Amino acid sequence: MTDDAVEVQGLRLDPITHRVSGNGDTIDLGPTEFRLLHFFMTHPERVHSRSQLLDQVWGDHVFVEERTVDVHIRRLRSSLESTGHDALIQTVRGTGYRFSTQQ
Repeated sequence: MTDDAVEVQGLRLDPITHRVSGNGDTIDLGPTEFRLLHFFMTHPERVHSRSQLLDQVWGDHVFVEERTVDVHIRRLRSSLESTGHDALIQTVRGTGYRFSTQQ
């Protein structure tokens, strides 16, 4: 992953300052949601399975239930709701999740 700030449709994430904002408003995220969003924003439009997300975000040396991913996706969406960016995180039935600007 990169240390460069990433911005998509007014949603901005800065890994160096660990800040996230939506349309200029600060969005508070927990450390796992931050890493999840950073991964999604730096790998847009690709579908990632739960196990891929666990490896990339939690690390492949950690044993966590795959459903844990769903819990953190829900938390992330709920944090992004206030600025309307929750729709960028899409569920792909039977496959996983994708960060996309397409509907």
